[in-house]
Amino acid sequence: MLVMKHLLRTILFTLCLLAFAPRALAGAPTTYVVQAGDTLFSIAVRYDTSVAAIKQLNKLNGDIILVGQKLLIPTEDAPLVTSSSYIVQPGDTLLQIALKHGTTMRALMQLNDLPNPNLISIGQPLAIPASATVAKPGLLIDPPAARQGGTLLIETTRPDIASISGTFNGAKLTFARASGYWYALTGISRCAKVGNASLTITTTNSAGQASTETAAVDIASTAFVVQALTLPPSVSAILSDQASINREAAQLATIVRNYSPARLWSGVFRQPVYGAISSMFGTRRSYNEGPVAACGHEGTDFAMPGGTPIYAPARGKVVFAGLTQVRGNLTVIDHGVGVFSAYYHQSEIDVKVGQMVEPGMLLGKIGTTGLSTGNHLHWSMWVNGEYIDPMEWTKRIFP
Repeated sequence: MLVMKHLLRTILFTLCLLAFAPRALAGAPTTYVVQAGDTLFSIAVRYDTSVAAIKQLNKLNGDIILVGQKLLIPTEDAPLVTSSSYIVQPGDTLLQIALKHGTTMRALMQLNDLPNPNLISIGQPLAIPASATVAKPGLLIDPPAARQGGTLLIETTRPDIASISGTFNGAKLTFARASGYWYALTGISRCAKVGNASLTITTTNSAGQASTETAAVDIASTAFVVQALTLPPSVSAILSDQASINREAAQLATIVRNYSPARLWSGVFRQPVYGAISSMFGTRRSYNEGPVAACGHEGTDFAMPGGTPIYAPARGKVVFAGLTQVRGNLTVIDHGVGVFSAYYHQSEIDVKVGQMVEPGMLLGKIGTTGLSTGNHLHWSMWVNGEYIDPMEWTKRIFP
């Protein structure tokens, strides 16, 4: 019986190694267009490859794919850097395996499609993720190369953490505790300086001993487009009132710098509306043939008819709902752990401060109030007080 168990475990280990073995270094990958009902797993099975291989080749940060999206599929001759494998041993926990291999529980769960970190069994083969995003054992920075307007996830998996704090690029980080790890989210300013940014993390154990470690994160530039707008005199008057603009921006910044310790959302954000995008996040604008702004557009604009319903993209709490001079009828939602979203220029607001909203709940209707040249929705998001590209949150799961 013991011989049979040993033989079975050996077979499983061999199969796992074969599943994640490197391919030959020649040839080109196949291109596949995502169809309705496809998942990364079903595509991987169809082409005799792995989810990890597809994600790596296409530089996917999560498991979300869209109908019509083109994916590169590794073939037997396509170059591939792959994961290693591990067989769960008696007494193993997912946390111990993560620490042993210099990764995180979250990374293991995503790669192996584990719904529950406690449901692993002796003899189970696990794929161990490549350490491209692991700065040091137990410290994960995702993505490893950030971009202007992007969101950065920082996870630490350390035994015996009583408290944790940190800074990124001079800004304070606040960490939240999850199952087996701590995490912080921070936004990369659309005006961030390109190059290395410093990450510092200090942990204190139950005995009161503190430890500090640092890492460098590369910030890459984003190619924001330039847009020239002509404003009517009534709107130009608002734009010329710089004191009011600054005052409103400061009030809004105070709201979105608050930190609620509970994460209220789950999964990806849905779009608040589905229609033509008239201005992307970060677009650098020139008004009435004036100079191009040094810092780009605060959000994503959807050009749609007035009165079009606006729906909540994720669960959260309404923290502002009212008329402002620049942003018109404005609603701001706190989604927890430093994540906020806002909806500008509404013709009608249908929620109240203090109200909890769920994904798909009516927030208001599209309009052209405030500094606006026509009916549209401006959708903004902040992470740790920084404006970020909201569309990234419709394609990637945080944390």
